[in-house]
Amino acid sequence: MPTEIIQSQVPEYIRKLVPYSPGKPIEETQREFKLKRVIKLASNENPLGPSPKAIAAITRSIKETYRYPDASGYWLKKALATHLDVEARSLVLGNGSDEVGDLLVRAYCVLGDFIVTSQAAFSAYRIRAQVQGVKTLESPLTSDLRFDLDAMLKLVRENERVRMVFIPNPNNPTGTYVTEKELGRFLESLSKIRGGAVLAVLDYAYWEYVSASDLPDPLPFFRKYPNVVIMRTFSKVYGLAGLRVGYGIATPELVGNLDKIRTPFNMNIPALVGAVAALSDRAFVKKSVASNRRGMKFWEESLEAMDVPYWPSQGNFLLIDAKRGFGKPGSAVYQACLERGVIFRPVDAYGLGHALRISVGTDQENREAVRVLRDLFVKSIEGR
Repeated sequence: MPTEIIQSQVPEYIRKLVPYSPGKPIEETQREFKLKRVIKLASNENPLGPSPKAIAAITRSIKETYRYPDASGYWLKKALATHLDVEARSLVLGNGSDEVGDLLVRAYCVLGDFIVTSQAAFSAYRIRAQVQGVKTLESPLTSDLRFDLDAMLKLVRENERVRMVFIPNPNNPTGTYVTEKELGRFLESLSKIRGGAVLAVLDYAYWEYVSASDLPDPLPFFRKYPNVVIMRTFSKVYGLAGLRVGYGIATPELVGNLDKIRTPFNMNIPALVGAVAALSDRAFVKKSVASNRRGMKFWEESLEAMDVPYWPSQGNFLLIDAKRGFGKPGSAVYQACLERGVIFRPVDAYGLGHALRISVGTDQENREAVRVLRDLFVKSIEGR
């Protein structure tokens, strides 16, 4: 009975929360299937690892970890301000960009408010909102898995308690994106709704990988519209996913509100110094981008040779149509590959049960993973 009483005090929106499910760990897969070698292409990590400069800086910093970190993140903000050509006071640092999104919801939403995003948008937005008792309104995807910004605007206009709109560009897990013309038109319209009080949160986690000329740099929009917030991360091209380094770019007034509720010392010493060093290593970023484009081309050509449909991506991952390519749902292809030592990412939770997400790995990882898929493809053809 006491347990039931305690449980009853937890808000219903917390009891019903479905937490984020990360990609399956390599070690767990090795234990479960008694495998010596496992390839993980599930979490959109940089397969080259961190920059050598970042590793050296992190290693040197270990002896200082008996001290508390700089709560202001002075040196990282200074480096970012120079890199981005923004004021340091327009930057907020987070334990990954996920924390920046969490701070936004906590600071600008109250119980019963709404956020808006799209179907199949990164699930962290919905989870962060639900934790605060904030509801999520989702616009439908287009037939080619792109965002319908007009439908988003309609949701904002129809619901006065919408506080912010989350737009990942490009989106994870689809890899699709919003063009400069589309985003410009959307932000101009949003700025005229309720006096520009609704925040436009632009998640640019994969910006460094982008090659499409019409996928816009978000900074000019930030400089034009005071309701624009940009989220960025060091978890992708910079290879620091394990250290959790993210940041937001917003007006100094908005950043001031986020800093009021930000946990003191939310970033550790290795993360702070590692990010500064990673940001300075432009040669490594260039190498990582080149590796990703080479791997992306290899995957595209391999999938086309197997006649497996996919959606062109602006990130470091591809979404494939497993149902059309293999005659099986994405989860079934995922399981079959898992048993052979290759971890991909099922996306059933995004309403995409027919699909499977594949992160781009090293050249060798890509070749081995394609061999496993090709074997499944041949078996699926033989079974038809």
